[in-house]
Amino acid sequence: MPKIVLFSVFGLALVACGDDDGPTEPENTAPDVADRTFKVKENAMNGTTVGTVQATDAEKDKLTFSINSGNTDNVFEINAASGAITIAGTLDFENTPDYTLAVKVSDGELAGTADITVNVTDVDVPGEYLPQRDIPANIATSPIALWSDGTTIWVVDNNDAKLYAYTLATKARDAAKDIDLDADNANPSGLWSNKTTIWVTDWNDAKLYAYTLATRVRDAAKDIDLDADNDRSVGIWSDGTTLWVVQNESGSSGGDELYAYNLTTGVRDPAKDFDLDSDNILPRGLWSDNTTIWVADVYIRKLYAYTLATGKRDAAKDFDRLADFRAPTGLWSDGTIIWVAKPGRFYAYRLK
Repeated sequence: MPKIVLFSVFGLALVACGDDDGPTEPENTAPDVADRTFKVKENAMNGTTVGTVQATDAEKDKLTFSINSGNTDNVFEINAASGAITIAGTLDFENTPDYTLAVKVSDGELAGTADITVNVTDVDVPGEYLPQRDIPANIATSPIALWSDGTTIWVVDNNDAKLYAYTLATKARDAAKDIDLDADNANPSGLWSNKTTIWVTDWNDAKLYAYTLATRVRDAAKDIDLDADNDRSVGIWSDGTTLWVVQNESGSSGGDELYAYNLTTGVRDPAKDFDLDSDNILPRGLWSDNTTIWVADVYIRKLYAYTLATGKRDAAKDFDRLADFRAPTGLWSDGTIIWVAKPGRFYAYRLK
């Protein structure tokens, strides 16, 4: 009997010892999430992957990802299982160049957070309005055309029969470079220069009036007499060899076209003429990058595009009813920005 009792006590002791020394459940810790910075173009399509949030969990629990804040207009989505962030809305660099997303990662009990920065990169969009590049026509009361040598910009004022000068970079007036027009050039409507001579059209005269740019005096010897049918001349532009002059027939009667002349001799070159689109009924200014030529229309309020070499329409390159397009008249571009003359201001748009 005593032996049996001793065995039972020993067995109990073994059991008690096993309960005290067994393994303990590990303490749960929150997922570890790293701050990240991603970059995406403002024209990225919906569904485009921006980047993937990286997170680890010591206990290897299943993780769930979500965006807590910073997702203005819900332009981003995050995959709850993988942490991949994709585009779900429209980005606009000018309005919101960057986002800071507070991303939460949960293991079902605890959560970690991280700041995910998304930098939106600017994409040049042709036709985009650039108000910061506008030029106020604060002196010219009726600006209808403009031309620049890259430093100074000259503005035709129809009411004053004068070319007003501004510094292109600063937009400040440069009255010393103003050009008073000839008394017979009383209805100016367009201008162009080869940086030596500047020619000015006249709405009521089939003639281009010439002035020496450096001295700002008349140079009648370089006047160009236009075709008798080119008696409503408005916009003017040249590639240095051929000079094109817009003929604007009265009202919306049609018959509008670009007349071509040899710049050196002033002789007509009808092989390079081209008719304007039937909807381009009130053409005014024009400008070209030597591939495409744009013609402003004050009635339709758009810029019509044509292929310079062929005269064919290229509607894909039209500037169609852009912001503040009120009666667009003259055009000039530095190759990147195109300025459009309208009442009281020269509005700037991205050319390319």
